[in-house]
Amino acid sequence: MALILSPAHEAARQEAARLPALQESHARLIASPGEAVIQLFEGTPDTGTLIAELAMPADALSLDAENVQIQTTAAIEGQVTTAGTADNARILDGAGAWWGDATVSDEAGSGDIKLQDNALQAGAFARITSATFQG
Repeated sequence: MALILSPAHEAARQEAARLPALQESHARLIASPGEAVIQLFEGTPDTGTLIAELAMPADALSLDAENVQIQTTAAIEGQVTTAGTADNARILDGAGAWWGDATVSDEAGSGDIKLQDNALQAGAFARITSATFQG
């Protein structure tokens, strides 16, 4: 018979595993050979329209162990290629592999990634003012 943990024991184990898991996520995100990229989409990353790709340098990210999250430490900008309203993002690691998907909003919204303005015009610059990836 397999060991059956109490709900409190199981919850404690899951909480203890959060920080090592977040550290691995951070290491993957900033791993070489290149910089991580945030792709901004109108609609879902799988079926929506790609609006812009923004390089996310490793030095613009920090691991907040106390709050178990990865955060940007500086604004990130990139040129918009297609007009649209960014509401979702796909994040690629430094090797170009899919790292994760996130929600996008303007600064007043509740997105994981916040843009100065998420209504974007072709040729203009998209500016990420903050991003928080909870572990």
